[in-house]
Amino acid sequence: MADPTYAVVAYLPGKLGRFVDELRQRLNPDYASWLAHVTLLPPRALAAPPEEILACLREQCAHQEPFDVEIGGVATFWPVNGVVYLSFSKGMDQLVELHRLLNAGLVACQEIYDYVPHVTIAQQLDELEAHLVLAEVSRKWSRFDGQAQFRVESLFLVEQTSPNQWKILAPIPFSSFFYAARR
Repeated sequence: MADPTYAVVAYLPGKLGRFVDELRQRLNPDYASWLAHVTLLPPRALAAPPEEILACLREQCAHQEPFDVEIGGVATFWPVNGVVYLSFSKGMDQLVELHRLLNAGLVACQEIYDYVPHVTIAQQLDELEAHLVLAEVSRKWSRFDGQAQFRVESLFLVEQTSPNQWKILAPIPFSSFFYAARR
């Protein structure tokens, strides 16, 4: 039997999260069953038990202070792959550094692509679909009247339960004070 697949994500809050969820449901419903998020550790098969994985991640995040990020625009990874996404205009360096910090030890994995923080709107698109979805998302994003900035205060360990289906296993809080209080 194959090792379970895990990922680490930060969910988008409030109106921003609902906006992204609605876009994903309309434009790419086969991949819209998971709440809007930015992935910090992309999916990876891990042999360790979830409790050990969680302990390792919590130890790393116990020293992480919350930080602000902001969505800045719409982009695509085409022609590398058929993904349309929201890009970050603020907090990009912190997200990249957090990925580097977490992608070590028990949960280390050689990534298929260089890590680029983003919020996926649609994926597995061919060239025409990617360009059409990019144009549609750009129109919708230009009319978004909510807060594009949010605070990353915690992460979540999730496990893949079936194709395109993920289950939240546990939160991973930031800051050593909060972590110490939970021990």
